[in-house]
Amino acid sequence: MKKLWLTIAGLWAASIVYFLVYVNSAALQTAVNQSTGLSWLHGVMDILLLGGGFALIARGVYKIFHR
Repeated sequence: MKKLWLTIAGLWAASIVYFLVYVNSAALQTAVNQSTGLSWLHGVMDILLLGGGFALIARGVYKIFHR
């Protein structure tokens, strides 16, 4: 079970790095706007950012109240 949460945290961290690069790179923004594949990657990273963040917060709240 610990490997699952490490994987979720790793993917969430990767999505944060992706969005930091995306925000600061006009070339990447242009490439994402012009490429279907990169648009899909952007969407997947968005889901990882939101879903991973939610999962990690929910796990933290669960651990706080179930000790």
